[in-house]
Amino acid sequence: MRSSSRRVWITGIGPITAIGTGRDAFRAGLRAGCSPIKLIDRFDASAFRSQVAAQIDDFDPLAWMPPKTARQLDRFSQFGLVAGQLALDDAGIRPGEAAAPSQDRIGIYLGSALGGIAYAESQHERYLERGIRSVAPNLALAVFGGAAPANLGIALDVRGPILSTANSCASGAVALGEALNAIRAGEVDAAIAGGAEVPLSPLAFGAFDIIRALSGGHNDDAVHACRPFDSGRDGFVMGEGATLLVLEAEEIARARGAEPYAELMGYAATSDAHHMVQPRADGREAGRAASLAMSDADVAPDEIDWVSAHASSTPLGDIAEARALRLALGERAATVPVSGTKAYYGHPLGASGAIEAAIGALAVRDGWAPPSLNLVEPEPDLGGLLPGLLLAPRSGTYRRILSTSFGFGGLNAALVIGATGG
Repeated sequence: MRSSSRRVWITGIGPITAIGTGRDAFRAGLRAGCSPIKLIDRFDASAFRSQVAAQIDDFDPLAWMPPKTARQLDRFSQFGLVAGQLALDDAGIRPGEAAAPSQDRIGIYLGSALGGIAYAESQHERYLERGIRSVAPNLALAVFGGAAPANLGIALDVRGPILSTANSCASGAVALGEALNAIRAGEVDAAIAGGAEVPLSPLAFGAFDIIRALSGGHNDDAVHACRPFDSGRDGFVMGEGATLLVLEAEEIARARGAEPYAELMGYAATSDAHHMVQPRADGREAGRAASLAMSDADVAPDEIDWVSAHASSTPLGDIAEARALRLALGERAATVPVSGTKAYYGHPLGASGAIEAAIGALAVRDGWAPPSLNLVEPEPDLGGLLPGLLLAPRSGTYRRILSTSFGFGGLNAALVIGATGG
């Protein structure tokens, strides 16, 4: 059952993805239905089995911040700062103005699997080449997971709690869930929450390639490398990106006349306690996270109108998730529409759950759900578990959405997003 009577609205979204930065560009990218995945040109990937990624090539920090600020922040913190600004602008909030929630009562909750590791890697290369005096003086302040939310808080003069979550690929969803709980508990009245990830550097990328987690069989056909639920899937495609959402207590949002996208209704997290890489094959604990999130939202399985699945395009992960959803949804799993959206923006690890939450909020407000790109031939067992896999966009009424996120170490999280009308 719902843990608090205080309802929480999603009033702003701030996406930075390979299909677009900002709400309108992001929405247009989803509707275009094209994958941005391509051969990596950020670094030499010729030594790796996988050579494709979802890069963001058009992000210019100088379009969003003064040159001095851009020099002081690495890409991780730049993404966090800009995603936060975008979300606040979308929500129509300027911290410090009379109509805005009090700056003492706004929290920042940001998830990231790797934080500033790519920047640390680049600085280590400088150290090896030119010695310690060549290393940037901001290195110690850039690499930890709390750097991006801390910089955002400083820029906005937001003085509520700051929490950084490092729950692998579930990090962004966990950050949103923790923000939801904080607003419900009365600890804050509003939150800027989501995830940011910049993992495209040789060492970070190579670490996932070594364990064969990445797609390596589609280098000559990059746009089709990410294939959620498809029988030809062979690993996830790494991406970079960020998305932050503005969450507000309903009464706070109403008082300032906000127009919400949706309500963040429920959240839960569980652990497989099984393996660092392989999910539980039976999907039991992932399914329990989804069930607990629905219970937290006071929503029954037959009320779920669409599932925004984690669907990382890995052989073991997608089938385990299908089993998890079958356990959680019961008979509803035979008919509910399901999409895996990572072919649109790659898999930006800890940011993915937040990106998918933004897609869910848009689906509630716009009445449109994207399909799973590159789903040509569903694996027979998988298709039998989830007959409603979307092969084409679908317009309709989406009053209750289940969004799932799963990470290495067996870390599971689920969110329920719904219409604000009850």
